[in-house]
Amino acid sequence: MTANTSVPFRLGRINPKIIMNSKSLFWLPGLVAALLLLPVAVPAQFLFTTNNGAITITQYTGSGGDVVIPDTINGLKVAVVGSAAFYQISALTSVTFGTNVTTIANNAIFQCPNIASVSIPASVTNIGTGPVIDCKSLASIQVDPANSFYTNVNLALLNTRLTSLIEFPNGIGGGYVLPATVTNVGQAFIGNSLTSITVSPANTYFTNLAGVLTDKSRTYLVSYPGGVAGSYVVPSNVTTIVSAAFEYSTGVTNVAIGTNVNSVGLFAFYDCPNLIAISVNPTNAFFSSSNGVLFDKNKITLIQFPIAVGGSYQVPNSVLHIGEGVFGDDFGLTSIAIANSVTNIDQQAFYGCLNLASVSLGENLKTIGANAFFYCEALTDLAFPAGLSSIGQYAFGGCQSLSSVCFAGNQPTDGGSIFYFDNALSTILYLNGTSGWGASYDGIPTAPCSVCGNSSPQLFIAQSGINVILTWSATGFGLQSTTNLTSPVWTLVYGQNSVTNPISGAKMFYRLSQ
Repeated sequence: MTANTSVPFRLGRINPKIIMNSKSLFWLPGLVAALLLLPVAVPAQFLFTTNNGAITITQYTGSGGDVVIPDTINGLKVAVVGSAAFYQISALTSVTFGTNVTTIANNAIFQCPNIASVSIPASVTNIGTGPVIDCKSLASIQVDPANSFYTNVNLALLNTRLTSLIEFPNGIGGGYVLPATVTNVGQAFIGNSLTSITVSPANTYFTNLAGVLTDKSRTYLVSYPGGVAGSYVVPSNVTTIVSAAFEYSTGVTNVAIGTNVNSVGLFAFYDCPNLIAISVNPTNAFFSSSNGVLFDKNKITLIQFPIAVGGSYQVPNSVLHIGEGVFGDDFGLTSIAIANSVTNIDQQAFYGCLNLASVSLGENLKTIGANAFFYCEALTDLAFPAGLSSIGQYAFGGCQSLSSVCFAGNQPTDGGSIFYFDNALSTILYLNGTSGWGASYDGIPTAPCSVCGNSSPQLFIAQSGINVILTWSATGFGLQSTTNLTSPVWTLVYGQNSVTNPISGAKMFYRLSQ
């Protein structure tokens, strides 16, 4: 469910090609050609495009430090700094935009942990949402006093009418008082380090509840102060947790959702590195939770997995949909078993799960969204089920260890660059007798095979409170147990691909058998 409110919220992620270029130092041929034309004054520091006689910076490739964006390149004005032009550059300490820059795009400076200051010239007329996003050391945003469109007031970046808060520096802690004139906060507080966000009593759009920013009616939870450590109980009068309300909050560890919340926006809890559980009052008619994982009421849609929890996870058999960004940036997640009930995996669901090495896809999976498993660099092999009908753009891009892929069904729709930059993948296999396959798929040579994937079933074991849940990914197999392996007597354990047993009692050993 998404929030319906006049306040704009961040819904997008970063272009995958930018991430791969930044992390892997991979240059697209057309951009390499552009680099060769750069004058000596800016040696290989920027990738750029030329549009209508002006330069758009698409990526910074230099060594960091205090960076000054040039006024011109090859005699052309540098007019635009694009989205994620500065992406996760730890050595970056400051950016001064050139005097011909007119546009600073959404998320232009993204997760650069040591950048302390940004200087914006008088020429800038357009700044996108979240221009300096999740940069934890940012303490100063300076705007040329001659700029007619933007200004800085009490350390924050605003438009000159003081109606839109564009960015609040993430490196500043303590409390912040939102001015009376502000009617729009956009992405200004994403990744903030504040301990409270309060509001001028004269503001007619916003107020606060115990230091948490809300709309004036106190029914929309807009922004959480990310520097507050520990648990948070959503107040009883809140009905909507808006998109990105907690995004990149480093302090929050637990969130308790009460009875009255009926809407949770996209990425509301995205990449909260210390979040271990989201609980929901059982009387809530719209949402539920199980072992700290957030679902809709009937556990049909998996909404958010708390990313401080790593290891293995088995998606419950009731789930049909895995939502957008649900496991995004969970660096501790090592294996996932998708239940046979799941029919679609939304875009960016496992985006950036760097240590996800094992993925078992359910037998009824139909669609995989764009960027769903982007940059899961530990993933080595995949077996796609027979009913899969479409795979979105960049779905498995940047999975640089992926070397074995097999499709059990007909060729699914190719969303484009599915296996972008997966250099270890030389051949795509498909089962004999399936249709639609040509000599290549997604630009990779194909070959038929008689068996798809690992013919042995996979058994997953996970703790759930005082119980242990055992699930397996292959049909036609039964779970057997015994109390010892010296002289084993195997007993059939009943259950259809899933069994829940108490942890207490005698030690047990399990196996799958046909």
